[in-house]
Amino acid sequence: MKIAVHLDASGRPVSLYEDGIIHLYDGAGDHWSKIGEFAFALPDGVSIPLVRGLVERLASRLGDCRTLVSGDRHGYVYSLLGQELGVACWTSEGSVAEQLAMVERRSGELAAERVACATSACATSGCGGGRKASTCAPDVKAPPPQDLGGGRYRVDLAAVMRDVPGLNSRDILLPVLESGPFAELEVICDHLPRWFTGKVDELGFTASYETVPGVGVIATLARAAS
Repeated sequence: MKIAVHLDASGRPVSLYEDGIIHLYDGAGDHWSKIGEFAFALPDGVSIPLVRGLVERLASRLGDCRTLVSGDRHGYVYSLLGQELGVACWTSEGSVAEQLAMVERRSGELAAERVACATSACATSGCGGGRKASTCAPDVKAPPPQDLGGGRYRVDLAAVMRDVPGLNSRDILLPVLESGPFAELEVICDHLPRWFTGKVDELGFTASYETVPGVGVIATLARAAS
């Protein structure tokens, strides 16, 4: 397995919002070899399109490595990596060797759970429903939306992805959008997933979108009056 780790000069895992070095490793268990490294830094005050370009370049430099360990999993950069660029982001503590072993182990466990779910009775009894198997694997099931009362619910997409490794935006939102009993649903995210507005239109919801500095985008959905 290949794993990238973002470290500062002292060898501590740091957020991608801090300057550091991406170290690339290949191996398994207790046996890992470093196969490359490159610096990564986000300049202060740059525009969203420039940040996006830098993150896309980062994902490209990772090559076939689709797993990244750093000191954080929150913010636009991590949402972009996880939701659109297919990079699983993890946080970890301890020595690099301990981090690599832990992430490899948990990645294997999550993969096994998805396979088990896809091949078990749940895949044929309706729980799969065409969705990814991870939606029914016990350790990676998305938490229910927050009940605000009066038929109003809220999903903080960034918070769920930070707290439950292994989920992407579809895993979290599709079950709510397709079968949630809400009259109004508030979705908070760093940025809207590319698939989101098309799905909202397909399901016939009315929607409004608000950009909130320091928060991101708040999408408010309501069922169209029948």
